[in-house]
Amino acid sequence: MRFTRFQAVMLGGTLASALTCGLMTSSASANLLTDPGFELQTAAPNPNPTGIPGWANFGGAAFSTTVAHTGDWSLYTPDNGGGYNVPGTYQDFAASPGETFTFSGWVYTPNALVTNSNDFAILQLSFFSGSPPNNYAGGTQEGGADGVNIGTPAGGGGVPLPQGVWTFASVTGVAPAGTNSMGAYILNINADANADFYFDDMSLNVPEPTSLGLLAVGSLAFLRRRRRA
Repeated sequence: MRFTRFQAVMLGGTLASALTCGLMTSSASANLLTDPGFELQTAAPNPNPTGIPGWANFGGAAFSTTVAHTGDWSLYTPDNGGGYNVPGTYQDFAASPGETFTFSGWVYTPNALVTNSNDFAILQLSFFSGSPPNNYAGGTQEGGADGVNIGTPAGGGGVPLPQGVWTFASVTGVAPAGTNSMGAYILNINADANADFYFDDMSLNVPEPTSLGLLAVGSLAFLRRRRRA
């Protein structure tokens, strides 16, 4: 079967549109987090062995309307007077070896953090052998945690956090062998009494580049077959 030039152009445009839609869907995979912007103040128990949806706050972490990146609410982790207290929160999920997760969001501090003060927030991914539905994030931790520091860690590196500026940070981790569940953690490592952090508009995604590649290959193969017909 032969296509006229008009039909071929229309077919190519249709496939290009499908490819574009595939790109948009693939590059913007669904956010796995419950209440990612904290607007509903969805709380979960701590510990959370059955993976109840929501934020499992600890160490004084709480939902707040003091400042927000968007909307009205954010998550506040207090300095607790310094001394390396670690307030924070987390959500648990089922996971399998080889899965890639990207955890990201916005961080804010109302205070000027002193250089090398070890006042910093962490976005962290940790993987565990515990199996759902009754042992999320339980059992043995598999591999090391993947994290990004936001603030002024004494060892340097990470993402600088200027006073009064919402700053974006992101970390990606791959589930190692033996993984059955994982936790996405927000942590506040505070060595001094000015490490107050707010978090907002969080996301946890599983990138899907494979589906995009298959769509592109399939589209090109379809065009080649039609040209030969």
